[in-house]
Amino acid sequence: MSKKSVQRSITMTQEMRDRLALLVSKQPRDTTEADIIREAIRLYLDNQEDLIGSRKHFQKSLQDRLDRLESAFAFHLNVLIYLLAALEPEGSPERIADAIIAARRDGETLLAQMQAVREMKAGKR
Repeated sequence: MSKKSVQRSITMTQEMRDRLALLVSKQPRDTTEADIIREAIRLYLDNQEDLIGSRKHFQKSLQDRLDRLESAFAFHLNVLIYLLAALEPEGSPERIADAIIAARRDGETLLAQMQAVREMKAGKR
């Protein structure tokens, strides 16, 4: 354990003080209130670190899941495009190429417009 070098003052209710005194009375003679308070703070801080770690784990697992869903979505979207192209065999390769070119050319504008619509809808709620 590191050397104690920082001192803090706390205020507590009488009920908390009584509970603390009861805990100290059940400990070995050399255990002080400060020891119990330090241990309580240590446990609290450790618990907070665990929460932060579990949040990071959740965020990573959520991101992994979103990445898998995005890949599956792109795959199924490609399947639909090819199925639609198969329905109209004449001119389909050109239509697909035109759509790809338009999406590359206007994609950023389209995404910005979609975001603006989402924000407007969110503002109405």
